[in-house]
Order: sequence, then structure tokens, then C-alpha cells
Amino acid sequence: SYCYALGATASALLCNGCTGLIASVMNLLAPALEWQCGGVPVTSLCVIERRHGKEKPVIKKALVELEGPLSQPYAAYMKIRGDLRLMDAYTVTGPIQYDMDTCKASTDIPITLQLELGVQPQLLSNVPQPKRMGDFLYIPQSKKSRSQLQQWRMEREHRVPDSLAQRSIAAVQVKVVSDTMCQEHDMSYVMKFFSTMGAPLLELSPQAGSGCMVPEKQRIGVVFCGRQAPGCHDFLCGMVDMFKSSPDCKVLGVVGGTHGLFNKQVVELTPEICEAYAGTGGLELLGRTVDRLKSEEELEQARNACEELELTGLVLVGGARTNSDAAYIAEHFSKLKCKTSVVGVPCGIEGNMVNEFVEASIGFDSAAKAVAQLVGNTAIDGSSARKYYYFLRVMDGASTGGRTSTSHLALEVALQTKPNMLLLTEEVDEKRMSLRELVKEVADMVAQRSAIGSNFGTILVAEGLLSAIPEFRNLISELEAIPMPKPVDKVLAELTMWSQALFQSLPDFIQWQLLLERQSNAALQMSQLETERLLAALVEDELRQCKKAGSFKGSFSPVCQFIGYQARCSMPSDFDMDYAYTLGATATVLASTGKNGYMAVVSDLSQPVSKWRAGGVPFTAMLSVPASNAIGSFRPRPCIFPHRVDLDGEAFKVWCEERALCAASEMYQNPGPIQLSGPSASTVSKTITSKFSYLQELEQLRKHLDDVAARCRPGCDPRTVRVAKQSLATLNSIMDELTGPSDVVEQREGFSGRARALTIAH
Repeated sequence: SYCYALGATASALLCNGCTGLIASVMNLLAPALEWQCGGVPVTSLCVIERRHGKEKPVIKKALVELEGPLSQPYAAYMKIRGDLRLMDAYTVTGPIQYDMDTCKASTDIPITLQLELGVQPQLLSNVPQPKRMGDFLYIPQSKKSRSQLQQWRMEREHRVPDSLAQRSIAAVQVKVVSDTMCQEHDMSYVMKFFSTMGAPLLELSPQAGSGCMVPEKQRIGVVFCGRQAPGCHDFLCGMVDMFKSSPDCKVLGVVGGTHGLFNKQVVELTPEICEAYAGTGGLELLGRTVDRLKSEEELEQARNACEELELTGLVLVGGARTNSDAAYIAEHFSKLKCKTSVVGVPCGIEGNMVNEFVEASIGFDSAAKAVAQLVGNTAIDGSSARKYYYFLRVMDGASTGGRTSTSHLALEVALQTKPNMLLLTEEVDEKRMSLRELVKEVADMVAQRSAIGSNFGTILVAEGLLSAIPEFRNLISELEAIPMPKPVDKVLAELTMWSQALFQSLPDFIQWQLLLERQSNAALQMSQLETERLLAALVEDELRQCKKAGSFKGSFSPVCQFIGYQARCSMPSDFDMDYAYTLGATATVLASTGKNGYMAVVSDLSQPVSKWRAGGVPFTAMLSVPASNAIGSFRPRPCIFPHRVDLDGEAFKVWCEERALCAASEMYQNPGPIQLSGPSASTVSKTITSKFSYLQELEQLRKHLDDVAARCRPGCDPRTVRVAKQSLATLNSIMDELTGPSDVVEQREGFSGRARALTIAH
């Protein structure tokens, strides 16, 4: 509105023959209709300064005034600077909002301008005295300490499926849908680890009256094991609200992640506490630590903590690794007759804790939108300056503690922003592209754009890209077998000849980053590798050679950025608020009704929220087993593996249809900041809405089978029986052919040193 008013004012001044003026809009504290527009003579703003030995009239730059008539912003900051050094008094202003009708914060003007215009500075809210709980400081925030936008957001009521509309445990029925299985070729091996193979699929439905009879004095503990993600606090709200009608039941938040569980650091989560965190990002209320619960000792520590805390349920929130651990914890508890039911929840901005049953993970939608805004801003900046190539590395599955790199976030951001190129981990892996081939592909695109006069562009780089390049994959595998930190000369001595050559050919900054301390699972910290910087340097060198050969005559000025930390604690979108809340309510129902060894799931996410289907899937139905290594003496334990981008899926196909045009021209789209109200607030990420519903497919299959059975009852036409019999026999033969490990997929989870697992296509 301000810029529009300035433009209109400037036009009006010119049309009225006014010259030598600067367009001015005043009275900005008032509504826009009461702003005062006019012109200020340029000469009135000038001062005399000495430039190049001569005195000249110039407009003085408006620096921050430390004293004087406009020093109010600096004075206000000086009053609180000392306190801010020691206090966690962060204010999250949230994304810019466009809904001026319902969101008052959308009309705010900068605080510095407010202070200069006479508005009194706000005092810091009283922050409670920190309570040390292990290595974590527990500092619950009040609603009053939140920003104006956050307080407005907290008033929004979470939407839930019809099955949870009453928001009460007593009004929900847990129905058995059907027995489950894992992949046929894995079943016998998985059964060696799990006694619950074949546990039924569960679905929640509304129940009039008493519903499921909930035992009294339920105590459900919740632990955040995965990385930060938008919506986690709304998940807690969903858990707590389900117990509002059951005063004897409690939700206990574990402070400090898995270490907090071992040390029995818990706080009771009340509606009052959760209210101050609804619609906020991050994990600041409870925090997290190393997401690891794997060894026998750790399993026993978890069991002892649950028994001492008298927990009837334990909810673990995280990605594929967390839920794999949850499966083993549930089995361990079951064998030892522990009364605590273990429930897992899919969470993580990387979006790879998805499979046939799980359509999305908490936080993916919000993080994708927040990253897309940053990428969109940068791409538009590039097309404005028209002289830079932006290499933007997007945080993804490589930063979330796993060994399997995925690129779901990068793909979603590319679909929303239309960059000139997307370097996807899964595609590079599929094509077995070498580093040289990858660099040449980027350089060729730069040269083609330069030929039409475009010496600028935006390139998205998936964070785990290097792990997909064959020669780098071997180097990383060998480096992960070497304890770190260690001097370069000693590291080189333990590498093979080929890996030595590759390591020594790399720039110094990449060499140093490859030798950093490992993650908690001994994996290399892919997030610390400046892949975008390496690619930019190699492309620059390639273009330099092309220029010498006369095949490239343009310019190339790369600018590198890493995008991820800026987005993973953003305020959650409408979708993530509702999805996380629904998962929280679902997890509470499952844990309260003794459903041990289940993951809370919500499906049909492309439908309106009221039509979502909440339920539970046994961990055993999602487990898979990598093939044995070449020696065959070792076979890793079953796990839930991160799901990689499906190169035959609808989302990637859409990108493939668009990318040639994106490379050749500027198709950039800026989706803008996450909107919390208005028509665009209900928009959901394309990779979520494009997924097919596995459960709906199963339902349709069962309906067809029932139809066949109904038409083949005794007394039917013999021809019908023969056709049905032969058709089903043929179908079973085809399914026998499909039974077995899928196409060639390299799995590294569970291997140590240089051991590799290669699944051979059936």
C-alpha cells in the first residue's frame, strides 16, 4: 500500500507540473485512507558536503541516530540490550500476512518507524526462571510473551477428521480393518525379530456413547527424537486435548529427548502450557537430544524409565530411524511384559518418513513453503540483477541423522519456484552420473543460456547430492569406517588408491569438511559439505576451459547459499497445524488403548480435513530388509528405511515436463510467505496431494474380490466360475513373478566399514 501510494503521488506531482520534489506519504500510523500524500522539495533535504575537494549539496543519508530527535529506536534497544544477552526473549514476527480483513498484524509498520512516530516501546515479557533438567533448560513461555501474529494464530481452532470431532477418548472407537504383512521375501527373516508379525491395521471411527472404555489414570509420555519441525507443538496440543474429558489421565512431556527419558526428566503438559505454543515452530518447549535408542542397554534404560514413571504409553516422534528404534522398543517391552505401549509418529521436514501407509511427515509442508519463499526471492533477485548464478543447496534427508540421502524437499521447492536446474540426488544415483558428467551438464546449461544473453540463473542442489555420485559414494563409505577426527596423512593411509586420488583432487575446504566429527550414527555430516560451492568452483573451471577453446563467450559469477535452518522452525502452515494435531490425538488414542508397536497415521490427505482417515499401522508392516552383502556372512536387522523420491511418481514427472523450458528461460515463481488465513492458506504441497491413497486402493481391491465371490456362489453359470478361476490363477502367477526384492537399490543402513549391500533386480 505504501509503495503504491508513493507511485500514485509521484504521478500526481508530475501531472500537475511539480518538479524538484520527492514524493512523500505521511501519517503512517493511521489507516491507509488517512495517509497524507504530497511532495517535499529536494533542496530542503540537502546539506553541503565536501566531495572530491569541492563543496556540493547532497541529501544526507539517514543513519541510525544514537542521539537526537529520531534516536528513539536506538534508545529503546539500549534499554533491553543487557537483558537480551542473558534471556531467551525471542519474538517471532512470523511470515508477512496479506489478509488485512482478519489479521491485524498484516497492517503493522516497522517498529523503528513506530518508535520514531511516538509509539512507546513494549517492555520485555517476564520470562520464568529457567529450570535445569539435565543438560536442558526448561523455560515455558507465556502467551503474553508471543508476538501479535502468534497470539492471533493461537486463536485458530484446529480442524480434525470426523472420527475425532468430539476430541475425547471416550468418543472414539478403534476398529480392526484387516491383518497386515510385510514384503513376502522378508517375512520369515522379520519374524525372527518380531513376534507381532501380522498385527491388524487399525482405523478410528466416531462412537456415540462410551466408545472405547479408557482405563483410569493413563500416563502417556512423549519424546521428540527427530530434528526440529514446524507443527510439533500442535502435536502436543492434540495429545493434551484428547484427555480434557479424562481428568485422571495425563500427558507427560519428556524434557531433553532420549537422554531426558533415560534421566526421567518429565513435566506434565496442561492445556494452559500448550495454549502458549499452539501454532509455533521448533521444539523449544521440550527440546531433543541424540535420536538413538538401539542397543540393549538403551532399551533397558528406556524400559526402566517407563516403569519408574508408571507410563502406560510412550510416544516417540521422529523420522525413519526413530520409528525403526520404536519398533524394537515395542518388541523389547512386549517380551518383558512391560505395560507401556509404544507408539511412533512420522515427523521431519525431509519428508522421507513416508511409505504406502504414511502420506506425509509433520513439518514437510511448512518447511517446503518457507524454503520456496527464500528460493523464489533469490531467483527473482537474480533475474533483476541479471549477472549472478545462484547455487542454492537445500536442506534435506542428509541432515536428519540418516544414511540414506533423499531429495523430497528440493523437488517440492523446484515445483513451486521453477528454477533453471534441479540437481536431484535420486536422479543422479539412477543415472550413475560421475562428478565430471554432472559438472558438464551444469556448464552446458550455463553456456546455452549465455548464448541467448542470459548470464544468470538459479540452480537448486539437493543436500545429499555427493553421496549419489559413484566415486564420492566409495570415498564416503571408506571415510565413515575411519574414526574421526584424524590428521589428513593418517586418513590417506587408510584409503584405497582411487579414493586417495579423489580426496587429494578436491579443494581444501571440502577435504576439511569430509574429516569433521561424525553424526550420532557414525555417518558423515552431509550438511557440513558445501556441495554447492564445490559445484560452482568446478563449473567455473570448466567454463574457463571452454572460454579458452572459444566455445563460451559469456560471464559466470556464482553465489552460493545453504537454505534450511531458516525454515525448519517456521510457524506451521494450516495443513501442518491440523495434521500434527490429528496425529497427536490419534497417538493418544492408540497409546491409551494398549496398541503397542503401532505408528499413528492419517491418510487421504488430499481430501478436506473432515474426510481424513486416522488410524494405526503396525511397525512390522513397514519393515524391510536389505539384501546380504557379497560375502553373505552378515545380514542387517529389519528397519523402516527412508523413502526416496519416486522417479516414476507424479511429482517428478511434472518436473520432467517443465525443466527444459525452465532451463532455457525465466519461469521463476515466488509463492511468497506462508499465509495463515485467506484462500491460499489451504494450499497443500504438490508432492503430498499427488500421492495415491494406498488404503483406498486396498479397499477397492477387496470390493472387487467380494464382487467376484458374490458372483461365483453355488448355482452360478459354470462359465463364470471357469473365467474367474483362470483369471485369478493368471493373476497369482503374475504376482509370484513380482514377489522378491525390488530393482537395484543400494542400502547402507546397518553396514559398517566398507561393507556394501546391493539388491539384484529379480
